[in-house]
Amino acid sequence: MSEDIAALDREIITLVGRRAAIAGELAGARASAGGSRTSLAEENRMIDHYRHELGRPGVNLALVLLSLSSRRQA
Repeated sequence: MSEDIAALDREIITLVGRRAAIAGELAGARASAGGSRTSLAEENRMIDHYRHELGRPGVNLALVLLSLSSRRQA
C-alpha cells in the first residue's frame, strides 16, 4: 500500500510540474498578445471548481497550485 501512495505522489508531482509549465506558456502567450499574464476570472473559476469538488481544503490546494505556477513564471 505504501508503494501505491509513493507512486501517486510521484504522479502528482509530475502533473503539478506539467500544469505549471502549461500555465507559464499561456501566460507568455497572453503577454505577447499585449494582455495581462494572469486572468483573475480564470483563477477564480479554478478556485471555485476546487472548492466545489474538495470543499475548503480544495481552496487551499488551488491557491498552492496557482502559487507554484506563478513562481515558475518568475
